[in-house]
Amino acid sequence: CNNSGGDSASTNPDESAKGPDLTVISKKITDSNAVVLAVKEVEALLSSIDELAKAIGQKIDRNNGLAVEANFNTSLLAGAYTISTLITKKLDELIKNSGELKGEVEKAKNCSEAFTNKLKEKTQELAVAAGAATDIDAKKAILKTNRDKDLGADELGKLFKSVESLSKAAQEASANSVKELTSPVVAEAPKKP
Repeated sequence: CNNSGGDSASTNPDESAKGPDLTVISKKITDSNAVVLAVKEVEALLSSIDELAKAIGQKIDRNNGLAVEANFNTSLLAGAYTISTLITKKLDELIKNSGELKGEVEKAKNCSEAFTNKLKEKTQELAVAAGAATDIDAKKAILKTNRDKDLGADELGKLFKSVESLSKAAQEASANSVKELTSPVVAEAPKKP
C-alpha cells in the first residue's frame, strides 16, 4: 500500500499534486456573487425609471387604472431624480468591493451622476410650480425612446448601456471564479531545501 500522498500518474516520485486553494477560490466566488447581486439591484432601480416614464401624462383612474392628465409631471420627475441619486449611491458603494470590475463600476457611476446632474440643471423645465412639468419635457428627460433627449434621456440611455455592460462583466467574473474551482489539478515539483 503506497500511501505517500504522491501523484501516482507522475513519473517523478518527488512530485505531488497541488489542488486549488479552496479558501481563496471560495472568497472569490462569494465576492463575485455579491457584485452580481449589487448590479442586479442597480438594474432593478434603473428599470423603475423606465416604468415611471410610462406614467408621463397619466393619473390613476378608479375605473380604468390610468387616465390622461396632461402636463402634470413634476412629482413623477422628482421620483426619477430620487431613484437616480440612489443608483449613484449604490454604485459608489460597489466601487469599494468591485475588484477587477472597478473601472466598469466607475463608468456606470459617472453615467448615473451625469443623468442626475442633467435633471438638476434643467429645473426650469422639469421642476415647474404646481406640478406642471409638460409631457413633452418629461419625455425629453426620462423616456429613452423619445426623439428629443436633451433634458436627460440621452444620459439615461448611456447609463442603461453602461449598467448593461457592467452586468455582463460581473456575470463573466462570477463564471470565471467558479471555473477556477473546477479547473484540473496541477502537478507541482517539491521545493528543494
